[in-house]
Amino acid sequence: MPKPLIAVVGDLNPQRVLDPALLDAVKAKLAAEQIGAELARRGVRLLVYGGPFLETDVVRGYVAAGPSEDRCILMWYSQDQVPPPFAEEAHNAKLFERRSDKGADWETAFYRSISSADGIILMGGGNAAKISGLVAIGSRIPILALPEFGGGTAKVWNALSAGEDLPTREEISAMAKPWGGQSASICVSALLAQGERRRAVQGAPKPALVILAALLFMAALSIVPGVWGGGAFEVWMLFLAPLLAGGAGAAIRPVADRLRGGAAVSSTVLATIVIGLLAGGIAGVLFVTAQLTGDPLLAADPAKIAAYARRSIPYALAIGFIAGLTADTVFGKLLGLSVVRVGGVDARVK
Repeated sequence: MPKPLIAVVGDLNPQRVLDPALLDAVKAKLAAEQIGAELARRGVRLLVYGGPFLETDVVRGYVAAGPSEDRCILMWYSQDQVPPPFAEEAHNAKLFERRSDKGADWETAFYRSISSADGIILMGGGNAAKISGLVAIGSRIPILALPEFGGGTAKVWNALSAGEDLPTREEISAMAKPWGGQSASICVSALLAQGERRRAVQGAPKPALVILAALLFMAALSIVPGVWGGGAFEVWMLFLAPLLAGGAGAAIRPVADRLRGGAAVSSTVLATIVIGLLAGGIAGVLFVTAQLTGDPLLAADPAKIAAYARRSIPYALAIGFIAGLTADTVFGKLLGLSVVRVGGVDARVK
């Protein structure tokens, strides 16, 4: 799998009139170098356009950090507007790769390349930086927009909305914090985390597989009320209630995530509901099993079973909804849990 390609867009020229005005160009250039160095350490590639813009500072820091792979800096431009080489190309030519689009319109190559990037970094800049950022937001391309230094980037940051756009509330806040010693690492981590969430959504399971999983689970679950409950209507409802409630809980979870400005569940709607069905159904089975364990004589009397089922349906429904609402957290912990203890048990009192 190729390393992520991160586009670098902006301008930190203190002589240029920007709206809002560029702030603290010296600090901004240092921040750009630090971001470049952090990107090199993370092993990602750069997408640049040449010229005396933000790329100059980012490339300087990137090359100085010693990237491990050749051709990790892609220069994309139009044939009739070939940019001058970067100063670092003189002694590090193997790190650079050039690609040109036909024609003289630099905007064609510029905006086309944005859609090919796996992320974008914005600092300062004018109208082109603002448009690039808005394109990235609309296309759900991972974005790092630093508003501290002004320019069109500040307008892009103001347009970001937690819960609606790819960045979370925490990531948007991290972009706006005053630049410090750990800022480059924090900001690059936020950018790459967005990329991971985006890939998770793109790699969601196929609908046919999700439907098959749901049907198999429901077929397996039907065995329990059919055998244990003798096919009584109340018993069937006891297991069906948490199943459906689990699907409802999972379906409402993305809405709750958006309201609190967090990252939405990274699944398709269908997959999310199926996960909720699974969680609700399993929670219902565990609930009934716990009742049977507490009263072993219950299963011996069909009349008691039906009465028990009628009494328990409201509780099972609530348990199923909670299970579906928290399904991603619960399943995530279960999948990451190691159930095998490889060390001995230390019985000594400490």
